[in-house]
Amino acid sequence: MLYNALGWSVFAGLLIMIISIPVDTYLSRLATAKVMLLLEYRDKRAKALEETLSGMRIIKLYAWESSFMDKINKIRVQLELKALRGYGNIGTISSFISNVVPFIITFVTFGLYSVADNMSHGQLNAQLVFVSLSLFNKLKDPLMQAPNVISGFMECRLSYGRISELLTADEIDFTAVDHLPYNRASPNTSNNDVLVKIENGSFKWLSESEPVLTAINMQCKRNELVAVVGKVGSGKSSLISVILGDMVKETGRVLVQGRIAYVPQVPWIINATLRDNILFGSEMDQELYDRVIDACALRADLKMLPAGDLTEIGEKGINLSGGQKARVSLARAVYSRADIYIMDDPLAAVDAHVGKHIFSHVLGPNGLLKSRARILATNAMQFLKYSDNILMIQDGQIIEQNTFALAMAQKTTIYEFIHKFIDHKDDLELSSIDDSSILTDDSSSIGSLYQTSERRPTLGIATGDMVTTALAQGQRCTYSNQQSVAEGAENGQTITAEVNARGKVSWNTYLTYLKSCGLQNSLLLLATIILSTISNVSANFWLKHWASANSRSEAVYSQETLFYYLAIYGLLGILGSATSAVRNLLLWARCSIDAATTIHQKMLYGVLRSPMVYFDTTPVGRILNRFSSDLAHCDVSLPYSVLQMVMTAIGIFSAVFVISMSTPLVMVFLLLLTAFYLNLQHRYMFTSRETKRLESSTRSPIIAHLQETIGGVSSIRAYGQQPRFIFKNEDKIEKYMRACYFNESLSQWLSIRLEAIGSIIMLGTTITSVASLHYFGTGDPGMVGLAVTYALSLTSYLNSSVKAYTEMENSMVQLERINEFANLPSEAPETIGDNRPAENWPDQGTIEFKSYSTRYREGLDLVLKGLSFKVKPMQKVGIVGRTGAGKSSLTLALFRLIEAATGQILIDGQDIAQYGLFDVRSKLSIIPQDPVLFAGTVRENLDPFGKYSDQEIWCALEHASLADFIRSKDERLEFPITAGGGNFSVGQRQLVCLARALLKKAKILVLDEATAAIDNQTDTIIQQSIRNEFKDCTVLTIAHRINTIIDSDMILVLDAGQLAEYDTPENLLQNKDSLFAKLVEESAK
Repeated sequence: MLYNALGWSVFAGLLIMIISIPVDTYLSRLATAKVMLLLEYRDKRAKALEETLSGMRIIKLYAWESSFMDKINKIRVQLELKALRGYGNIGTISSFISNVVPFIITFVTFGLYSVADNMSHGQLNAQLVFVSLSLFNKLKDPLMQAPNVISGFMECRLSYGRISELLTADEIDFTAVDHLPYNRASPNTSNNDVLVKIENGSFKWLSESEPVLTAINMQCKRNELVAVVGKVGSGKSSLISVILGDMVKETGRVLVQGRIAYVPQVPWIINATLRDNILFGSEMDQELYDRVIDACALRADLKMLPAGDLTEIGEKGINLSGGQKARVSLARAVYSRADIYIMDDPLAAVDAHVGKHIFSHVLGPNGLLKSRARILATNAMQFLKYSDNILMIQDGQIIEQNTFALAMAQKTTIYEFIHKFIDHKDDLELSSIDDSSILTDDSSSIGSLYQTSERRPTLGIATGDMVTTALAQGQRCTYSNQQSVAEGAENGQTITAEVNARGKVSWNTYLTYLKSCGLQNSLLLLATIILSTISNVSANFWLKHWASANSRSEAVYSQETLFYYLAIYGLLGILGSATSAVRNLLLWARCSIDAATTIHQKMLYGVLRSPMVYFDTTPVGRILNRFSSDLAHCDVSLPYSVLQMVMTAIGIFSAVFVISMSTPLVMVFLLLLTAFYLNLQHRYMFTSRETKRLESSTRSPIIAHLQETIGGVSSIRAYGQQPRFIFKNEDKIEKYMRACYFNESLSQWLSIRLEAIGSIIMLGTTITSVASLHYFGTGDPGMVGLAVTYALSLTSYLNSSVKAYTEMENSMVQLERINEFANLPSEAPETIGDNRPAENWPDQGTIEFKSYSTRYREGLDLVLKGLSFKVKPMQKVGIVGRTGAGKSSLTLALFRLIEAATGQILIDGQDIAQYGLFDVRSKLSIIPQDPVLFAGTVRENLDPFGKYSDQEIWCALEHASLADFIRSKDERLEFPITAGGGNFSVGQRQLVCLARALLKKAKILVLDEATAAIDNQTDTIIQQSIRNEFKDCTVLTIAHRINTIIDSDMILVLDAGQLAEYDTPENLLQNKDSLFAKLVEESAK
């Protein structure tokens, strides 16, 4: 059509178009490289944030929030936003080319046409100009979209590559373990059946790494209890991972007959009810369930929970103590009716008397699992005499396999190991254990019940194939049943539901974004948009003037006159393209970057400064969703949609202005259509806004579920629960996709109606313009042509305006959700400017509680009630009590992770409530129960603020018995620690926590069951270091190992949140009716 109108001059424009294609392709490749960097840095920030949120309790206890905030902000500003700015700069160049190329095509085509016509008049007339201009405009849209299409294709290809990389990554080698079914009821089975066997095995964590276990030979028969012992980092947990199939087999054979139940060293608790955690996909058998609850000593805990076993226990079991989580994890294994039980130190986190109860009723010779194969990695030396076989691991090798009796008689390595780390003053001395307490046989009926309750199907995973459809359907049914049960437990809910705002996005949200962009930047951006529109409209008016002059003139143009028209047209077109480039540069280099920086900083500050109760009731996945998907929308989609909205609004105004200048009568027609258009827009916007909110809220559960699944992948595989978790994932994705489908359907619904409105506008403009010329003799043919051209553009503007406004509102919904996090209720200030403690405070270490009471959050019962006691300088105080007595709550109160309901806490006579949180927490030191390490170097994990010298750090490592291990690494203090301290054993992680305390040199030290989950060797190191290095400090020790606090100066006994006893251990032991004496007596039974 253009050729018919303009002849061969069209081919010059076509040549320019062809030349621009390689340039667009090159720019798209550059943009793709920037997107790859952007995604890489975004992933890096997300990992750092996830690690921070997962270790939030420790971070607050150490007063490290500012350090982690700086770390995440550094990734955000110096890496991620730098890549985003680079991407925006490339987009600016691409946008300039996509704007200037269509103009150059028009300019060159019209210019050549005029010159080739020997500058004659009458050829470049209004009819020719505006027909051609309309066709050029039709060509302009795909040209302008070409960079976006190419960039979108490149990004799609990049995403495909990332997904492909994941799907083609190394997987678990299912052939590493020979899984065979085992029918316990078969007459061919016997107690001599070997259910677990490893022959000449050598294993490593990664295919390219060195073996960590070598020359492994071991077996476990049907009814045997095999104990695995060894020092810190010797390979106990690695051996368990071999049986689970989580390690790479280099040589040898691993045989497993029957189903496996796994109890990890760090209990994995799902965000569900306590009952769901125990059933774990199995059907409910009330009689067996009750037996398991009693055997695992959970009955008393259920009474304390608001909805019993239907209480939602929160993400990672946040609302349970360490001992409770360990017992829930054990109960899950016991209920599973497996053939083989793999347990990684399940008794470490429980009190001594609870541990004996569990061993007696679950693990021991007459326990619930007496007829099962049991492999127990343990540091509980007192129970080794009841094992059938003991394996001792050292440096990745089994150096001895023996029975307890033979080891004691022959005084072997096992004998030396046991007696080296058993404190003979300890009430748990081997000779003092009463066999009757372990061998009580109250489980005969349980055994028969347990054996007749085997309903769980065997998973055929020897070949690595997926389970059958029938099994998957069965898991779906079970999941649905559990879901309905959980829905009925509203009074036990602890995780807060995600709240979605309703109705229009508030103007405050728009104002927040405008302030984040900067007022000056926003005004400059608006000015460039207006100037660009004026330039483009002026260029079209100039064409109209040129064509009208041709129509009126009978003389031949001079060359100067022709070049005059071309020059003015060219200058206006270049000015329009240049201002468009400046507009995009302002948007991506200033406005969007400033807004992205401010929004992220406010949200991160709002979250990290939230009280600990917020993290206890909010899933990490929900927070990550805001920091990933929502923030990505605000980084890219929001500035783009705001720009598009302003541009289309000004474009509509300019189109209506031009049309009304040509034929004012059409304005009546446009006003009638405007009412219909606004009604259509309102209906669409209301629905689209809510579906977008639904889409955002249904994305969070996907992330939370994925995070939870990855965290417990070993347990899921061990129990054969892959189908159920896959279905849960599919169910959450399906809900999300429904919301996405609604949005797409709405978009198509709108497009059809907007196209209809555009066609009506075009028809109305044409009819009124022609009528004005033909019947009334008014109007300018050039203006009519220009009006019709802009009427065609108006259709596109209307379509774009609703979509742009919708996209802007939907992006504002993301910002609205982000603002919710930025405005979360905050903890007390970190510092109070006019009330800072002295630099050496506390210099004595006196602690005094005065009528102190506290609760975890409003609406809950008090967890500490009217405590009043005083700890003198340098005193060592042991704090004991049963589960739920308030021991850990006392620590949280001292560090102000929970605030006082009534009363005071004084340190060196100063009320800690008068100081900022940083000033309080940074002056105290703690060795927590759960040792948390973060991705980074050894130095960063010990000294994140860079306050200490290398000499001071090495000194702390020496006293923590870690110096030799760190020196063995080439990087020394720069040795990288993986996320969660994955390349350190649990014992080594705890020693790092000890080094942190040694480095800090605080006058007050708290040990919150710090030695609960570690071996005796590490326990000995920590206790010795505390005695030597903290002798001049006040030490509060919360413990369930009586030997760790028996030599304390004072013993504080808590009972149901109240101070029950506070005296010297000697005085309390002399009173046989004291709670402390009873606890000691129970431990010795």
